Amino acid sequence: MIKCPNCQAKHPENALFCEECGAYLRADDPMMETLIVAETPRRERGETSEVPGEEVTFPLGLKLTIPDSRRSLEVPLTREVSIGRLDPHSASYPAIDLSNDGGLDKGISRRHAQITRRGSQVFVEDLGSINGTLLNGEKLMPYSPQVLKSGDELQLGKLTLRVGFT
Repeated sequence: MIKCPNCQAKHPENALFCEECGAYLRADDPMMETLIVAETPRRERGETSEVPGEEVTFPLGLKLTIPDSRRSLEVPLTREVSIGRLDPHSASYPAIDLSNDGGLDKGISRRHAQITRRGSQVFVEDLGSINGTLLNGEKLMPYSPQVLKSGDELQLGKLTLRVGFT
């Protein structure tokens, strides 16, 4: 287990970022300083854009479309968005509940995946789900965040989601 240097939360050995506070967990990594600067939003570094006079925009909302049911879901993309199945008995209350989309039958875990915005980038991370998460057909390693872009296709278990930002 790795302990977060910022909030002391415990995470699996292969985790890169703290689920609680978003801190980088690899304090012994020589690239840490470069990563922290790259992950810090430009506005926090006193920058507004790489091009003088151009305003930077960040995705403010997440839109997921489920082709099978033609349902679209929109949620604010503030810190992190959990995806899974609602289960009050195990205290699982994901921000995006896929129970009504055949989640149980299609292999969606209660805590399946998480989407997080850090600065101008958005990441998707499989949370150790039983049936896995694919990003554009490539299987994600659990607890290893990958960059997510508008137009990407996520597959959680056997359920396909199309990604967009607002």
